[in-house]
Amino acid sequence: MLTYNQCKEIKNIDKPSGRVYDTPTGTYPSITTILGATANKAWLQKWIESVGQEEADRIKNAAAERGTILHNYLERFYEEYQSPTKEQARNFIASSGLTEEKPFIKTMTVELMKHLLANNFRSVSQEFVVWDSDLQIAGRCDGVGYWNDNLVVIDYKTSRKKKSVSQIKDYYLQATFYCNAHNKLFNTSINRFIILMAVEDGTSQVFTGSPSVYAPELKFRVKRFYEQKKEQ
Repeated sequence: MLTYNQCKEIKNIDKPSGRVYDTPTGTYPSITTILGATANKAWLQKWIESVGQEEADRIKNAAAERGTILHNYLERFYEEYQSPTKEQARNFIASSGLTEEKPFIKTMTVELMKHLLANNFRSVSQEFVVWDSDLQIAGRCDGVGYWNDNLVVIDYKTSRKKKSVSQIKDYYLQATFYCNAHNKLFNTSINRFIILMAVEDGTSQVFTGSPSVYAPELKFRVKRFYEQKKEQ
């Protein structure tokens, strides 16, 4: 039977064309690569033109660094405490090095911890690779666990500004993939995902959805990706 530890051992390979994962059933492109390649990027190009390439690169790199730091702290938190209490959270914040980070990094991380604690999140596993051999895609899931006693996929995001649902549709497709791939690999029936977004101004947002709603669009985007590859 497949284990989470086996999924954690799967390696990613970064190629010029995007990230792929070497899974037991094949080497598949990452879900983020697929969504990035099939997204409407007109708004992105317009934004780059408005701020300049150098500033756009700076913002992109800062966002990646910010996201990596936040993910690392949350992963460490749940490695230490599978079902943490508020007191354990306070101890972690004090001893983990989080208080020495830039103030906005600490605030963003603590904001997401508050949501997790308020909803009694109990981690089952985190930072593990899932894949779908039918769709031929793979990706690294932030976590799966019990959110108020319901098994869910959880995905952590960071942002400079608050977002609307229409602005993060690809996040919904990404989380849908994690849910459906997990269900296939581990014979579960996860029907809900939680997207926790920390914002640089110290606020946060919680988005939730059902993978059954977004599965058709996910399949459409995957099909488009492979059609584009054939045309290249």
